[in-house]
Amino acid sequence: MSWPTGINLDRLEPDSRGNPDSDIVEAVDASGAALETEIIVESLSNGWSAQAGNTAHVLARLGNHTGFEPPTGDDPETPYGRYLGRPIIGRDSRIDGGVYIGRKPREAIVVDMAQPGLLYNVYSNWLIELQKQAPMWPWQHITSGRKRAVQRYLDLHMATLCRALVSRVLPFDRHVVAQVAEEHTLGPDDKVRLDVYLRRRGGVCRHQVCLLGALLERLVDEGWAEGHVSIDRKFVPRQYSHAWVRWVDGEGKVWILDAAQDVWGALEAFEPERRWFYARDDE
Repeated sequence: MSWPTGINLDRLEPDSRGNPDSDIVEAVDASGAALETEIIVESLSNGWSAQAGNTAHVLARLGNHTGFEPPTGDDPETPYGRYLGRPIIGRDSRIDGGVYIGRKPREAIVVDMAQPGLLYNVYSNWLIELQKQAPMWPWQHITSGRKRAVQRYLDLHMATLCRALVSRVLPFDRHVVAQVAEEHTLGPDDKVRLDVYLRRRGGVCRHQVCLLGALLERLVDEGWAEGHVSIDRKFVPRQYSHAWVRWVDGEGKVWILDAAQDVWGALEAFEPERRWFYARDDE
């Protein structure tokens, strides 16, 4: 069997390869409703089973953790509950202000622009760059006109702009992740700010998607971009896990922004072997 076209195995997160028990979940199911929100998707190519549902595994795994608050259903801002006081980031959830937790125990990445630091600085500087780069007529230098110009510029060049930014501020680097874990003595699911990786200029897919997702979400919040941003992920049991940013633009077109795999483009234009890996069950 072979992987979908263009998938780089060295850029995927190992998922306890060779361990027959790697997908056994010992904790009780924390929320049946939440589990239903992310269903298993069987691949149509090469016999692989690329599955959605990482967040459901997270909730089940954290079920007995004292810092885990299960989702209650009455708070749309926390559809996956909270971990140590922060909303858990999952498919179609809010990114900024939340915490990204691995399907397997790894560091818990805190994404927070409200706290002064590098994440907000990256956003502020990128926005200034976008405003300078976006072609504007003289009348567009008023706020509303500038926003329309930047929206149009992003619509036309989103993939190129995101690729350039991530490669500059948070390139793929497993060594940085290992060094941070050692230097900060991070245990399973210990919280650490995304700023730590930005300061070291390195991370893997989970750090890159937290960065890019938060930046795009903020652009949408402030009216500089249109659409909806989500962090999506899948895993192949006992093989690998992976995460990427999914952006649905203002016209409903789905874009895949995957820094770790260097995949940037419209989902509808992907060849079938790549498409099934990134697509949701109804696509």
